[in-house]
Amino acid sequence: MKNICLKLLCILAFILCFAGSVFSADFNITSVIYDNSSSFLSINTYDNEEVKFTVSPKLYIIPDENKAYFDINSAILKCPAQDLVVNSPGINQIAVKQFSVTPDIVRVLIRYNEGYNPKNIQLRKLNNTLFVWFRQPQVQNYYFQQVYGDILSEISRFYESISIQIPVIANQNNIMNQINSAFNITTNSEPEYVLTKKDIILPTKYYLDNVNVKNGSVHVTGSGAVTFSKPFTLSNPSRIVYDIPNALVNSVLRNKDISINNDESIKVGQFNRDTARIVITSPNADKYIPVIYGDGQRVAFINKSANTQNSLFGTKAILTSVNDEINDANSHSIKLMFSKPVIYALDRTANSMDLLLYNVEKSQNLNINSKTLFEGAAVTALKSGGLKLSIPISSDDNLDIHAGSDAKTLRIKVKSDKMQLPVKTEEPVITTMPARNSNKKYIVIDPGHGGSDHGAIRNNISEKNITLDISKRVQKLLEKKGYEVYMTREIDETVSLQERVEISENICPDIFVSIHVNSSNSESPNGLETHYYKDNSLQLAKTLHASLLNHITANNRGLFKSKFYVINHTTAPAILVEIGFLSNPSERAQLVTESRKQATAKAIAEGINDYFK
Repeated sequence: MKNICLKLLCILAFILCFAGSVFSADFNITSVIYDNSSSFLSINTYDNEEVKFTVSPKLYIIPDENKAYFDINSAILKCPAQDLVVNSPGINQIAVKQFSVTPDIVRVLIRYNEGYNPKNIQLRKLNNTLFVWFRQPQVQNYYFQQVYGDILSEISRFYESISIQIPVIANQNNIMNQINSAFNITTNSEPEYVLTKKDIILPTKYYLDNVNVKNGSVHVTGSGAVTFSKPFTLSNPSRIVYDIPNALVNSVLRNKDISINNDESIKVGQFNRDTARIVITSPNADKYIPVIYGDGQRVAFINKSANTQNSLFGTKAILTSVNDEINDANSHSIKLMFSKPVIYALDRTANSMDLLLYNVEKSQNLNINSKTLFEGAAVTALKSGGLKLSIPISSDDNLDIHAGSDAKTLRIKVKSDKMQLPVKTEEPVITTMPARNSNKKYIVIDPGHGGSDHGAIRNNISEKNITLDISKRVQKLLEKKGYEVYMTREIDETVSLQERVEISENICPDIFVSIHVNSSNSESPNGLETHYYKDNSLQLAKTLHASLLNHITANNRGLFKSKFYVINHTTAPAILVEIGFLSNPSERAQLVTESRKQATAKAIAEGINDYFK
């Protein structure tokens, strides 16, 4: 009897353990992304109804070891563990791993440099994402995000190139195998597979992952930032179509009819590789317009004639200022600024554009009708509260709308070939820069790191010293060729990323080249990389990378589209070169030699010269 009871207890314990594993409410962490340009880490999850993401997990600081960490409880890492070597000011390593499974804990470990204040590390939750900031954001100007563009092809495209390895049959090019395949002749031999590199391009910007119908309105949510193009209508049956460029749709949602009411429905699909399409079927389809929330991630399609807009917001904003500007003879813009984040809808028709500002109250001291340059524009009050800005524009005019990152600013731009606006002529601005020689090319060389920022360090060898040495050599070689060369630093001093950008912007160079040395936790990676971000920098990246490969015997790691701060925020074509790995013992020994330094400098100088030919 005793043995039977013991067995029953064991079975019961097993069942309870199994039930606990089945019914436990854990977070699934689906991705970990580090943004170097803005210096933050995003940890992405799907919220669980039973367990809420802790707003601020406790950050533990171990000053003696220059590291800090925090734990995410009840979490399971569904993506690969991350061990990142980063170039963020003050931070050199971030590791995200499954710390334990009983209980389920994911640990985020941050290693920082000497002199960095770990109290700058901030944890913030937004929707299903935990953001880890490593420095106080320093926003110098408004950052505008495009939310609408009339012409789909003119909306900026967002692509990220990545490389993956796929298995292919090793002998697929064998002539006999091709003959056998043509005549469907099978062989007994097993195919041999090898891994080969394949480059793929992914659209990035918005991931649409939920559609919900509530009280006759359609609510669309996703991650990133949404941008709409000009809608169009179809008949038989009556439909209105909204395209979202640079967007991916969750495969679960694609091509499913979702009922709004008895005679109306919505369908979301992946129209092509980088465009999501929303189709609303209704006898009066054109009554549906998109309402955009301040975070740029949520959109509600509502009936513009219904009086239900008050349910969309909780706080009201005041229109504080209106600024207009003539861009050129054929285009002008107006900037609206508000006291609080604004919730607005766009209603673009063939002959007008109505901007519906649902939570906005007009300032008593502001007469927008007398300030705007848009001929015939008018501001009226909405019946349910809020304002409507109506701008008469034709179907041939090009409308573009951007929103500020704080959701308190909207910039509306209209371009028309029919416009003939009076463009103001102003006296040239006198700066401290010497007069430019039109026969010369101006170049900014950016030696990575410096001063208290050593960059990568191995065996007492600092990245900052190598980059400065090579940059000075590049400067001499280019000046001999007649180029005007400026350096972001000429000595071992600390220069912030923002200061480097400001130096370049004041000079207005033809190109900007940042020089760095790579590193990794592993000793095996080696070779040359060239990074670019903006489209105007791609040709420079290709030309200079080819020159590096021609002058240096090293592994070709290729071109990368990367959001490094200095190449993301400069106006001129800008690239960042990684001239080798300090973490690789063999390559480290080469990088400090006179021959490798001179060969690298010559390769960069020759690549720049080839670019301007």
